[in-house]
Amino acid sequence: MDSRNVWIINRAYALWEQAGRPFGQDEQHWSRAAMEYDLRDATSGSSDGAEVIEVPSDQPALAGDVNPNVLIVEDEPQLRFDTVDFLERAGLRTLEASNADEAMVHMKNNDIAILVTDINMPGSMDGLGLVATVRRRWPATRIIVTSGLIRLSHRDLDDGVAFVPKPAGGLELLNLVARSA
Repeated sequence: MDSRNVWIINRAYALWEQAGRPFGQDEQHWSRAAMEYDLRDATSGSSDGAEVIEVPSDQPALAGDVNPNVLIVEDEPQLRFDTVDFLERAGLRTLEASNADEAMVHMKNNDIAILVTDINMPGSMDGLGLVATVRRRWPATRIIVTSGLIRLSHRDLDDGVAFVPKPAGGLELLNLVARSA
């Protein structure tokens, strides 16, 4: 048996135990363990850390880069800090902004591959205005919209834009980021 399957089996078992050993949820735990393994594998560095030594962390992301720049736009400081911390621990390069005006400065000065934005924010424009501006000026940027107040369906969004309701779990957000990269 290969190391991937061994890891998934052990993780699925741990998830099952953490859930209180429920009956009939094996596939759910197996699927989550497989997703965690694939995300861990997709975001991990080399064993010697050569990519950290060779590429400075302030270097803008290049097309096809393994660790693209992700811009987090969230007006709630604790939620923004938690999101940035989680994505950085997963190996992603992050920038942060508390409103759309700050986000536009980052967009102009950095190569942003993925934008994660809240909808309701103070400033000259809300998150949907930011999405429209980014889609027009930087069409290759992938966008993830999040909100605890507004629910959007796939029909409300353009191609290249995903929606996740708040509170978004770290793995759910990481999965969307990984699929967007």
